[in-house]
Amino acid sequence: MKKKSKLLGLMLAMIILLAGCGKVEKVDVESKETKQNHEISIGWSSDLDNFGPLTSEDGYSHEILGLVYEPLVKFDGERAVPYLAEKFETSDDGKVYTFHLRKDVKFSDGIPLNALAVKQNMDGILQNVDRFSWMGGIGKLEKVKVVDEYTVQFIYKEPYYAALLDMCAQFPIRMISPGAIPEDGNTAGILKESIGTGPYILSEAVKDQEYIFTLNEDYWGEKPKYKKVIIKVIPDPDARMMALESGDIDLIYGAKQLSYEAYSQFENNNKIGRVLSENESETRSILLNTKNEILSDINVRKAILSGVNKENIIDTTLLGLEEKADTILNPKLPYCNVSVDSYKYNTEKAIELLEKAGWLLPEGKEIREKMGKKLSLELMYVTGRGAEGDIAKIFAAQMKEIGIEIKLDGVELMIWGSRGFEGDFELSFNATYAAPYDPHTYIGGMISYSLDNAAQQGLSEKLELDKKIAKLFSINDKVKIQSCYNEILKQLNDSAIYIPISYQKQIALYNKEKISSLAFPPIAGELDMRLIK
Repeated sequence: MKKKSKLLGLMLAMIILLAGCGKVEKVDVESKETKQNHEISIGWSSDLDNFGPLTSEDGYSHEILGLVYEPLVKFDGERAVPYLAEKFETSDDGKVYTFHLRKDVKFSDGIPLNALAVKQNMDGILQNVDRFSWMGGIGKLEKVKVVDEYTVQFIYKEPYYAALLDMCAQFPIRMISPGAIPEDGNTAGILKESIGTGPYILSEAVKDQEYIFTLNEDYWGEKPKYKKVIIKVIPDPDARMMALESGDIDLIYGAKQLSYEAYSQFENNNKIGRVLSENESETRSILLNTKNEILSDINVRKAILSGVNKENIIDTTLLGLEEKADTILNPKLPYCNVSVDSYKYNTEKAIELLEKAGWLLPEGKEIREKMGKKLSLELMYVTGRGAEGDIAKIFAAQMKEIGIEIKLDGVELMIWGSRGFEGDFELSFNATYAAPYDPHTYIGGMISYSLDNAAQQGLSEKLELDKKIAKLFSINDKVKIQSCYNEILKQLNDSAIYIPISYQKQIALYNKEKISSLAFPPIAGELDMRLIK
């Protein structure tokens, strides 16, 4: 990616302070019971940082963006449908998208949402095009044109079939009030305030402690049940569980915040309820770095894939609730039902491949060696992120059975990202993104902005792969698009650098006294308070 070090610096910047936040207005005459019914506390594993669509890239904050910031179009589980835009059209050549905005929408500071406001937002994004070029909806965007007060056009350099899906994403194409945008127009900078068109207003922020959102009484759409949402920052997963049990918080939401081990503790519990999503989201996977000397040998990579007992991992750490994944992208996704030769669990085959690669098991030892060097690798994972730690332990035990030592390397999220993009890992957890990002955004990121790109650098066919991906995002014909995906997904499978484990589902735990029902939206992990009753 261009300006890689700059991108990493921006992504990892921690000098993020929320400006202009007032205090929550307290209504003393309101009874304690009424207050309890009208407010909800949610345990969250990371600080929200400079809360805006272009600055919430930590893998957690963007899931809460919908409380304040909204998109022009929304993902309904299959396609983009009108939202802040009441309708839209696409030109015959696929290069121009025309959006007709709703006329009844205002930002929470009273400024109307109009075409000029949309252009200001997009101009701010285009100032950071290198940072977001992995998303074709931005990287291929040439300019945004105001047609009239409530009509705006997005003009692309070339056709891009997934442009509307990119506009549905949790970030960064969500609308910020012009009154909150910095003077230089750079929406990736520190915003004057966190102001959008959404159902809530960020009323109070105490960094690393809590963020209080209060209901936007002038919200244009359906209002949620809760007038106040308190996001409590609790990084430690055990502490989050204790807070839920004690009543200090009412909800732990999403697979990134919970392990199935924690989820399993509350079966048939009178006070704590559980909910599991019906739909699958991203693919849980482990990525093998081909730049590593050991993993540069495809026989070693194939041996590792053959030595993984996915059913055992799913049964022991995921309660048997997720479907085994044989491909890096779920075949149910558009263009992803591609026939490939998946890697079956076969320890005899794994041992045969390791011996073919020269890794032999000395008498009396458990770990294979080659020219006096142990077959030892590190697996990087994010501590406290869902089930990763539990899966890592099972995976390490399975690898030991075929003579591979796996050292577990648990790190904080920001360290995972920094090391990952630099290729400073041997094996790493690296899930796909889920709809509406999959498959296009996940595949597109392989050219530059991803752990995948770093891990693929040792492949002799890397240049060929990148050319195929670039071609994919320059055509608008469905048959040709499918043909490109066929070639790309087969090549990725044959490279043996991905260990797809399961197709993830979303889970949540909640206080039954405060919440009677909870549903998950089409975008995995996104917090939509209108679905919590």
